[in-house]
Amino acid sequence: MLPVESRLRVRYKETDQMGIAHHANYIVWFEIGRTDLCRATGFPYNEIESRGFILVVTDIQCRYRIPSRYDDEVLIRTTVADLASRSIKFAYELFDSRGVTLHANGTSSHLWLEEKTRKPVRADEDVRRAFESWATTS
Repeated sequence: MLPVESRLRVRYKETDQMGIAHHANYIVWFEIGRTDLCRATGFPYNEIESRGFILVVTDIQCRYRIPSRYDDEVLIRTTVADLASRSIKFAYELFDSRGVTLHANGTSSHLWLEEKTRKPVRADEDVRRAFESWATTS
């Protein structure tokens, strides 16, 4: 399946004095992509929570290649890199507006928890099945 694509513009508040996007914003942009992918599966994050599950971040990595600058349009491409019964890993690529020049890429790993007990559990089968169609590997 094709990646989910999200777009945003680098806001002035996200930049340093040189007009370059601060590195912490890339992680926020990953979350935008992940949220949009959840929505595209038919299970927006609030639906996952209403089923009694939460996804906690266990690892996040970002490789910065070319800085994004104030008012640049950023294209975020998000896929499911790995899907296991108790965990999920998302992959992100941040491009220029044309989708040609890669500015950064990375991953975030998450563990499925039962919301009330905060203990690791197997993913809801319906949710897991929905995410499978967005996975690059299963």
